[in-house]
Amino acid sequence: MKKKLISSLVISTIILSVVSPSYEGVADTSADIANQEVTIANAQSEKDKAQSQVDSIQIKIDNLIKQQKNTKKKIEDIKNEARALNQQIENLSQSIADRTNSLEAQARSAQVNNSSNSSFDTVINSKSLTEAIQRITAIATVSSANKQMIDEQIKEQKALNKTSDTVKQNYNQYENLKKNLDAQANDLSTQQANLRVATLNYQATIEAAQDKKAKLIKQRIAAEEIAKKEAEKARKVAEVQAVAEETYKQQTRFVKENVSSTKNVSSTSSFNDSTSTGSKESSSTSTDSKESSSTSTDSKESSSTSTDSKESSSTSTDSKESSSTSTDSKESSDNNSIIPPKTGTPGYNPYAGGGCTDYVWQFFAAKGIYIANIVNGNGGFWGTNGVTQGVLRRTALAPGVIASGFTDQFTGYGTSTTSGSSPYGHVAVVTAVHPDGTFDVQEAGYGGAFPWGNVRKNLSPQNVIFTLPN
Repeated sequence: MKKKLISSLVISTIILSVVSPSYEGVADTSADIANQEVTIANAQSEKDKAQSQVDSIQIKIDNLIKQQKNTKKKIEDIKNEARALNQQIENLSQSIADRTNSLEAQARSAQVNNSSNSSFDTVINSKSLTEAIQRITAIATVSSANKQMIDEQIKEQKALNKTSDTVKQNYNQYENLKKNLDAQANDLSTQQANLRVATLNYQATIEAAQDKKAKLIKQRIAAEEIAKKEAEKARKVAEVQAVAEETYKQQTRFVKENVSSTKNVSSTSSFNDSTSTGSKESSSTSTDSKESSSTSTDSKESSSTSTDSKESSSTSTDSKESSSTSTDSKESSDNNSIIPPKTGTPGYNPYAGGGCTDYVWQFFAAKGIYIANIVNGNGGFWGTNGVTQGVLRRTALAPGVIASGFTDQFTGYGTSTTSGSSPYGHVAVVTAVHPDGTFDVQEAGYGGAFPWGNVRKNLSPQNVIFTLPN
């Protein structure tokens, strides 16, 4: 029996180890989440650096835009100045042309008059000295004016040419500055565009890592939920195992007490029968002795001797039986197996009739295991009488074991759905055990209505005994 109890504990340990929760998946998911957080932090740092560079370049671009605006304005001013200068040059050129034409006209007039000494003649032909002086003065004035006009024109022409060169130089300078600013702006715009692309890439990396992190968090929550359910499952199975083991212990004590009581009664009955037999033999001997005494005294002595011999024999027999009873009692005390296992006869089914017991017998017979006859062998008594008679042995709830009981779900051939109305109980084969402690069975004849091989699920293990054939 100790071996049976140890076996049931081993089975319980195996079941609990199967349903014990595993936290490896949770740990791996947490490590992946930590890696994603590092990725997010690194990408965010790089993104911040890129954004800082973008902001710095934007400041430079803004300054360049201001310089470009100033340069464009300056170039426009230079263009306006050049246009005004060109107008002055044009006007001066026209004035020079007009003065040149006038001088040329004077020269042609002198040639037409065919007098190279026309000026001299003009003086000679003066009527008076005063007139001559006036004419000479006029001629000198005209000549001086002409010479001054020519010098002024030359001076203005040089000044205009110099101003024109300055305007052209300034224009070229600002035009080159504009080109440089445009080139710098294009370069900065390219850098800024590249940095913005990098920023977007970092942002994409961050979002991808965040999405993966969110998925991993969901997976971790799911894994933790599974682990929690497995832990709850293990707890419930442990409770069921504890109840089954406690029931098994109680049943074992009950069986020991009944077997010990049965053997004591059997020993006492044997002793009384032996004593009664001895008394009868003594009475018979006494009668024979009386009959023999009417013949001779020797016969009495012989009869008495014979009677003593019979009593001695009877006493010896009683002593042997008493010794046998003592030996049985000692063996019963030392032996953990209450009753030697009993195996049925192959091909012989003591449970015919298509009921629940018939189905279970045939289920195990198909595996080469033949269950012996149990008295009283109704389904509900298999868990008690079957164990007491050594046909079955107690075990833990597991697939493939026999379930026996008188609960509402094990009513046997009773016409009511309550266990109190069924004198038979029920027996079935366990096919599966669920995390909540309930189990499934395959059976026949339950309630007098279920067909052969009927399947039911999620039955309660409360007050149900689980056994296996010896």
